Amino acid sequence: MKETLLPKLRRNARLIAQTLAVGLLTLLLFGAAGLAAWRDYRDTLIDSQTRQLELVVQSFADVMRYTLTEYSARLDAAAQKVRQNPAVLPNLSASDTIVDLWLEDADGNITAKRYGVEADCDVLLTRTDGISFWQYHSGDRHYLVLKEDAGEETVCLVTDSEAFYEQLVSDIHVGENGYLVIKNDKNRIIMHPERAQWGLDILAGRLALHKDADLDLTSLQTLLDAQLTEESGIMDYYSYWWTDPDLPRVRKVSAFRRIDIGDSFWTVSAVLDYDDLYRPVAESFHKISHIFELGALVLLAIMAYIFSLLLKNRRSADKITALKEVNSALEELHRSEETLAHTQRLQLMGTLTGGIAHEFNNFLTPITGYADLIMAETDPDSEIYDNALEISEAAEKARDVVKQISAMSRKNVETVYETLKVDNLLDKTMKLVHTNCPRQVALQTDFAVGDACILGNATQLQQVLLNICVNGVHAMGAAGGTLTVGADVVERTALFSHFPDEKIPKDWEKYVCIRITDTGCGMDKDTLQHIFEPFFTTKKSGEGTGLGLAVAEQIIHTHRGWLCAESTPGKGSTFFLYLPVEEQIRRQEQLQWGQRHDLRILAADDNQKVLNLLEKDFGRLGLSITTCARREDMEGFLRDTPFDVLLIDESLTDASGVDFCMAIQNRYPALTRIVMVAAPTREIVDAKRHKVIDGYIVKPVAASTLMEVIRESRRK
Repeated sequence: MKETLLPKLRRNARLIAQTLAVGLLTLLLFGAAGLAAWRDYRDTLIDSQTRQLELVVQSFADVMRYTLTEYSARLDAAAQKVRQNPAVLPNLSASDTIVDLWLEDADGNITAKRYGVEADCDVLLTRTDGISFWQYHSGDRHYLVLKEDAGEETVCLVTDSEAFYEQLVSDIHVGENGYLVIKNDKNRIIMHPERAQWGLDILAGRLALHKDADLDLTSLQTLLDAQLTEESGIMDYYSYWWTDPDLPRVRKVSAFRRIDIGDSFWTVSAVLDYDDLYRPVAESFHKISHIFELGALVLLAIMAYIFSLLLKNRRSADKITALKEVNSALEELHRSEETLAHTQRLQLMGTLTGGIAHEFNNFLTPITGYADLIMAETDPDSEIYDNALEISEAAEKARDVVKQISAMSRKNVETVYETLKVDNLLDKTMKLVHTNCPRQVALQTDFAVGDACILGNATQLQQVLLNICVNGVHAMGAAGGTLTVGADVVERTALFSHFPDEKIPKDWEKYVCIRITDTGCGMDKDTLQHIFEPFFTTKKSGEGTGLGLAVAEQIIHTHRGWLCAESTPGKGSTFFLYLPVEEQIRRQEQLQWGQRHDLRILAADDNQKVLNLLEKDFGRLGLSITTCARREDMEGFLRDTPFDVLLIDESLTDASGVDFCMAIQNRYPALTRIVMVAAPTREIVDAKRHKVIDGYIVKPVAASTLMEVIRESRRK
């Protein structure tokens, strides 16, 4: 027994030694990799921060250069006027920074002021061939004065340098304590966050200002020497925080850039505490250290767990693990096969429904088009007109069904909103409501909306109105009652009483208010608070899902509208729907716009019936149109004839509409490109956003709707 136990102990000892060796080696490799990654990250982070500091200085210098150029131009213009008429002080448009215009005689006395700003001269900052720059002050306020000779007089442009400095640095943050400073080529401070240092010599002035302090400015002198000899750069040095009364000595980083002022120059410098630069690095190091420690602990725990498993029974554990892996692989393979088969079925259904929708749109185009032609050519009071109207309305409903089919077959489809006449929408919906009302429920309507129009989806809005009306019918039950639907146009302020805690947008001044009142059982306050919540219902189990009103509220909100309800137990409920009124441009005005411009239109579609309809429909409007069914014919027409508008079917037999528009975009830049689609896809929406096409229209189409899209596209 001892001979059997001894080999087991030896094997376990070897296993322990191997496990410890592998664990130690893994920790060392993990630590080395983490240290190398940390060093790269540290160098990258510091380099990124220094580049950002240089970009701040460059941006500040560019703005400063541009502003000084503008000041010089304004001063030069004023000097020209003084040379032409020395007796008149020119007018000056003051701004936040340009505050006055002076005239100065040969003795340096101010002889005229435009706005009466009083200030005393401090020091000459820079003198160039034509313009000199001076620092003035009035009390605690500093001014930068630009002077230019104009004969016997000198014109002085007075700028508020403090306001200018505050505007420049207001949106610029340089660490916690950093700041921006401007100096001239003589190391004299022009602008500084501490106003007491304006006009001081950087070294001598500060020594005089802080004469009681023992200051070491050797490192600062090295920086100043570099700024006098180099165009730009970044250096670290030791100095003091001049804005702190205690004058702590700190390590700083300065990024600087030169601004040429004639034959002289100024230097813009961004000063940052070195700790601010290194603090993110240190914080990142601590985080990475904690992550490494956590990873090491997790690794040790995993290795300990593996070691315990191996000690129990290494061979059995291996077999069990292998069996589990095989079983998991088989289950995953089975799930993948089912998912793939389901995906293929969905793709096939999407392809079939998309093709069906496209063909139905081609069928509906001549139906709706010829119905519109019949209505345009017959008396509105005739039976033929009524029959054509029924055909048009039926085709319109069929188009909505096709849109729903297309929505099943395409991803990322854009919801299509149209301009809807409210009275037509309500009349059509009431017909549906009437068919759902039992004999014991009386339906009453009171509409006073006139010609008001809204922008929306008719199918969705009919769904909302029908859902609320049916709920009212159910609330009245077998006892019956009266369902009253009213509508009128109200001002925006009418919404305040129903939505006191909401901010009603000012984009629309008028709203259509639709009121649906029933004389049913009503609701108490607690029920009323929850009716718009998903899955909340007062109906019996199996009679309702609790989603109707939640979906209705979502639809109304997507139409930029508002929905609320009032109810009294035992008396009934009233729902209020508010939809914003859209101001409409009359269709006749749109058609006249097309006629006045004598548009030259080229239409391309592989369905000849669609082309025949467009020829007749545009002919009725007095417009000529050229049609073709192949890409070669379309290219030939575009080469030989200058057209204003191209109407092209997206699924042309030998060409994609979007691809063709992209190919001719630079050849015919003035051509308005409209794509006719079965349903708007993400590709179509992106093509319009990226200016590949100017617009698109959903089939079935007619000349009137095409003219609306053409008009909107050519207005942009």
